[in-house]
Amino acid sequence: MEKSVDNNPAVNAGRSEPDLYDYKQMVLEKERFQKILENKVKELDRTNKELEEFAYIASHDLQEPLRKITSFSERLKEKLPANLEPDVQLYLNRMLAATDNMRTLIDNLLEFSRTSRISEPFVKTDLNNIISEVKADLELKIEESDTDIESGILPTIDAIPLQMRQLFTNLFTNAIKFKQDGQSPRIVITSQKLTEDDREANQLRNNVDYYKITVKDYGIGFEPEFALKIFQIFQRLHGKAEYPGSGIGLAICKKIVENHKGVIYAQSEPDRGAEFIIILPESQS
Repeated sequence: MEKSVDNNPAVNAGRSEPDLYDYKQMVLEKERFQKILENKVKELDRTNKELEEFAYIASHDLQEPLRKITSFSERLKEKLPANLEPDVQLYLNRMLAATDNMRTLIDNLLEFSRTSRISEPFVKTDLNNIISEVKADLELKIEESDTDIESGILPTIDAIPLQMRQLFTNLFTNAIKFKQDGQSPRIVITSQKLTEDDREANQLRNNVDYYKITVKDYGIGFEPEFALKIFQIFQRLHGKAEYPGSGIGLAICKKIVENHKGVIYAQSEPDRGAEFIIILPESQS
């Protein structure tokens, strides 16, 4: 039988004054820590926004001098004789390659900054249409790599369509890039409604339906210990010479999913492919 709390003053009078004092102190201490925590969260949010603004401004301002470096380097290459010394030709080619890498990095930084600032409205979005659009966008890359993409029936959710396209574009591009040697890339997309147990395990809202979307590839995979690291900005598991890229793609994916109040994580083993699990709410309300 559940015990009830008696508010009768006569009963409470039996409680010693030190006990009441300690209880009040505990309440005050809890309120104090709560305020400290709230202030820290606000400070962290403000710092993150400032960093995102800085990344956008810095990246944008770097575009013009980079264009000049590239333009003058290309003009110099055109004016120099074709029979250049090997060392001179090597240095010039390396300079052009470096500017091209920097341009890619700046473009990705700008994309990351834009993703961090939600300006577009959420609308009902059929993810089946999103997948079709992404496949059309990557048509040439899919044909050249002989990539096989299988997709089950996906849900319609509240989303920002442009960000959803970016999310699946990045995941598909990664799957194509990190394929097994001698094998054509294969991507399988499945979806299912999240169970109540899964919703509780991921600490999600109780009054909203969620969908679990899995993007599985059959590529080179990675060690399980790197499952969190791959979503950090500029983090790479392989050298640029082996697998080109800036190390921002998956960080953008994480930011997009967070913008949609969802969760993304990865599971993998070396040489056994990777699974990217995306959990998204059906409604943003």
